[in-house]
Amino acid sequence: MVLNGDEPWPEEMKLLDACEAIVCADGAAMALLKANRPPTVIVGDLDSLDPEAYKWADALDVPIERHPKDKDDTDGELALQKAFDLGARSVLILGAHGKRSAMFLANLYLLRRCHEQGVDAAMIGHGESMRFVGAGGEVFLTGRTGATLNLLPVDGACVVDLEGTDWDGQEIVLAPFSARGASNRIVSDGARVRVRSGTLLAIVERRPERPERG
Repeated sequence: MVLNGDEPWPEEMKLLDACEAIVCADGAAMALLKANRPPTVIVGDLDSLDPEAYKWADALDVPIERHPKDKDDTDGELALQKAFDLGARSVLILGAHGKRSAMFLANLYLLRRCHEQGVDAAMIGHGESMRFVGAGGEVFLTGRTGATLNLLPVDGACVVDLEGTDWDGQEIVLAPFSARGASNRIVSDGARVRVRSGTLLAIVERRPERPERG
């Protein structure tokens, strides 16, 4: 799904090729228009939907689900619920960064909601990939050699095993409110993280090259 934060980078947009459906939150339709990637559906109160994007979607018969402006849910929450309604087994979230810090944090809640419901999910933007990993979970986080790996504990301490980084080890304790897991470095084609206990937010900073702007 695509949210109306900062416009996703071209290499991030390419990830949509593997998606069975694209749920668009309101004004994010303009980013999809620029990339010529029609969404499956557009949801939101439509307060930020550009008229040009609306005409494009309408011409392609893209369903548009309008919600009241005075609502309890953000457009991102509506988009995520729509993805669940469509039967999503995994979720890719783009466009969640930028604009307002409060909305970025609210979008992290969307990622956490996926985790709590057992849906595999990643939030990608600004060259970063984020995902939650819980106790008993094991993930292989891909990234070029030299990519930065950050493991931040949430809801208390975490105990993890790490392979493929500058700072490998077994039963590493990440204490609450500690940045001990930040700014590690991937030294191979990826890092393997096993969570023995607790829940962590794993962030890989790939920092792809951006085209120069004239």
